[in-house]
Amino acid sequence: MLAIRHTVCVLLVLPLLLGGCGGDGADDGDEPRPPAGGGVILRLKVAAGESGMRWDWSGEPRALVNGVARTVGFDADGVPVVGADVSADGLYTVHFPADAYSRAKRAFVLPPAQFPVSGGSLQAAACPMYGTVRTTGDAADVTLSPLCGVVRIPLAGDAHIASVRVEDRSGGAVSGLFPFDPATPEIVRNGNSGNLPWVVLDCAGTGGGVRPAASGTEFCVAVPAGYYASGLSVRVTDCAHRSATWEIPGPCAVAAGGVKTLVPLNYAPGEDLLFAEHFDNCVWGCDYAAETGGYGVGAGSSVPSPATSAGTEAAYVAKGAGTPGSALFETSDYNSAPAASATLAVRRDYLRNRGLYDWQRLFYAAEYRGCLCGGDVGGYGNRGILVTPRMAAAGEPCCAELSFRICLERGMESDVACMAESGVLLGCEVDGMPVDVDVATGTDISQSVQGVTRTAVLLRAAKLTSGVWHQVRMSFGAVAAGSAFRFMPTVIRDVKNCFWIDDVEVRRTGRYAHAGDCVTVEPTTERAAAGEDVSRLRLRPSAVLSMANETTYTVTPGYGMTWICPSLSSDESVWTRDIAFAEKQLAANGCKVWCIHLPYGSTTAVRNRDLCAAGADRAASVAFFTRAIRAVAPLKPKNVLVHCNQTLAFGDGSSAASLALSLHELQTVADEIGAHVCVENMSYGVGADAAVLAAAVDEANALGSHRHEVRIAFDTGHANLYLTREQPGKTVVDWLRTAGARIGQLHIHGNRGWNGRINDDHLMPGYAGRLGYADAIGRAGLWGEFYHTLLAECRYRGPFTYEISTRTFGTVAGEERSDNVSAPWTIAHNYDTYLYPAFREYANRK
Repeated sequence: MLAIRHTVCVLLVLPLLLGGCGGDGADDGDEPRPPAGGGVILRLKVAAGESGMRWDWSGEPRALVNGVARTVGFDADGVPVVGADVSADGLYTVHFPADAYSRAKRAFVLPPAQFPVSGGSLQAAACPMYGTVRTTGDAADVTLSPLCGVVRIPLAGDAHIASVRVEDRSGGAVSGLFPFDPATPEIVRNGNSGNLPWVVLDCAGTGGGVRPAASGTEFCVAVPAGYYASGLSVRVTDCAHRSATWEIPGPCAVAAGGVKTLVPLNYAPGEDLLFAEHFDNCVWGCDYAAETGGYGVGAGSSVPSPATSAGTEAAYVAKGAGTPGSALFETSDYNSAPAASATLAVRRDYLRNRGLYDWQRLFYAAEYRGCLCGGDVGGYGNRGILVTPRMAAAGEPCCAELSFRICLERGMESDVACMAESGVLLGCEVDGMPVDVDVATGTDISQSVQGVTRTAVLLRAAKLTSGVWHQVRMSFGAVAAGSAFRFMPTVIRDVKNCFWIDDVEVRRTGRYAHAGDCVTVEPTTERAAAGEDVSRLRLRPSAVLSMANETTYTVTPGYGMTWICPSLSSDESVWTRDIAFAEKQLAANGCKVWCIHLPYGSTTAVRNRDLCAAGADRAASVAFFTRAIRAVAPLKPKNVLVHCNQTLAFGDGSSAASLALSLHELQTVADEIGAHVCVENMSYGVGADAAVLAAAVDEANALGSHRHEVRIAFDTGHANLYLTREQPGKTVVDWLRTAGARIGQLHIHGNRGWNGRINDDHLMPGYAGRLGYADAIGRAGLWGEFYHTLLAECRYRGPFTYEISTRTFGTVAGEERSDNVSAPWTIAHNYDTYLYPAFREYANRK
């Protein structure tokens, strides 16, 4: 997606000679720092003239004096001074800064990444200067002439600015290696293939960026003098990963030693822009895709930048084609890495200065000129894995488009997988051509890259031109504050498997239909008042997920699932571990437990988890669930869920009377932890019928005085199976009405219904399977009426809890595919695009 673009007029200021403030000295308060060595002291001045530009000489830059590099210091008056050896002819020639002057002494290097400004100043090292003086004394003043002009950008806005990028709209070189004519003196703009059409002011600092003053702050960028006939382009990024671009119409004349001031710009990225990363501060190194050289810090053209680099050093060392400007970031979580290590070859400050510190993962990543590389070029010891920061600006789930440019290594032997870490893939196009993302037919997608909870688009090396930038757009549903995006080759090592990405943007393309037109109910166990208007109410979504799964706590809250429903393992030996883990995760992620699904029996298990059994089996079952309820007490659940019977054959003494007694005894225990016991209906046996289960619950509540009621956990799929087999013509809505206000928890899912066998599919509602079957409840159009009945007649105000199982359907492109996927984002997308709209449509009809 293109950045927000603004067209503004340029305020042309007559070229002014760059003059110093305070005698061209350092910032006020600098201590004297005499230069080391030399028999002559040269005081560095800037050509006279009132420009309003302040030179910042801090940072101990070096000047080249008669071919010898000397450190610049300050005298007692704060004037920059440099020492020099006595010259036989009394002539002293100064090139500043020393590192910007080539060994051939015929060209200056202008850094692609410059330095942040402070109080209207420009670091002197960002602008090459030249001057001469002849003297026989031991001190002299050298008047330096700036060889560049300055673009001054007044910028206001409520943001922390990370970078300011200025580009020649005609593509002419703005940074790189420029020929120098000392007789003029001037540097000459040229089209050297190693040069760049843009220059960047790196403001990221240690991650805080530069916050403009209320009245605006001036950002000053040195550019080669010249006539910019097509004008300039200015792109600003902030530390929250947003950006905006302004097109400055031409012509723009920039004189050496002159200042061009733009009209004030107000930085206000569009509300739809959730994320933008143009890697503007990643400007070291070569352009590997174009096979041209570049510049960067380091000891030489083949040496990456050292681990001591902070990332704000001037890029003055030539880099050959294929040489990165920084070492690889070889760690899966650099936020917890030491400041410098063998696996993290750059400092944390370096990553902050590049705007990369909050990326979720940079594994085998390296920066090149204005883009990021995934993989070790030439080494192929491992694939690169890049994972963006989370989309913090997304807030509630929405639909969004991810766009980026990608370039594959020449001779690439691996595909590149692109996916959402959490989000539902809806579409993709490459260079304007659509990619088939249907899991039943698409040959350029995969679910095996990261498991079936994610569907990745495979950018096939065989279908893309390597060494050429391609534009990719991917659309997703259920993009929320916790969503992130991943890029990685499919081949791990030993083949060409590197890629470059640039201009990554995520834009909101649409909110879900209910957004702004509903009242979300905060879950409560209290029943609502009868007769309440329910037409615009919306229950919070939730899902039954494993207690031991970190995603249960870290991802689900981002989809509005702040009340979660973890399931307790059937293995009693891991309870202590899992509950301690859950307690820690709940505290860290700000979510709460609505209901805990306690273990249940199976056709092969010992009969100690069947509350309908008689005698010793019933006693053993109550004892087991008593231990489970007390074990989960630290999690403070509002409800604990048990099945009404075990999945064994019947005719062995099971009865509703046993169930009622068991529920009464367990509710007495649940009262100790402040929870309701919710009993789940099954698709057969005792309690499958709504009237039978309702009577058992009423009897349990009547057997003793409980602080909390026993309630029903209504499983829609189980009810549908039972009814289609035993009571044809009745529906889940009929079952729900019979249960009435006893409902305390939900298990929402669909199935095919009875067709000679029990199809306990746990399908996504509305699901139309690849094998020709579908959710029978959705096929009958009952979900809207079900939701309305739940709110109006059952007066239920808890969460709307899905219980979904992943279902595969066959092999496509050599891998097993699934189109019924259990994940928080797929559940949220189904709820917001299918089930809740079905309720609103039904409510409108009523």
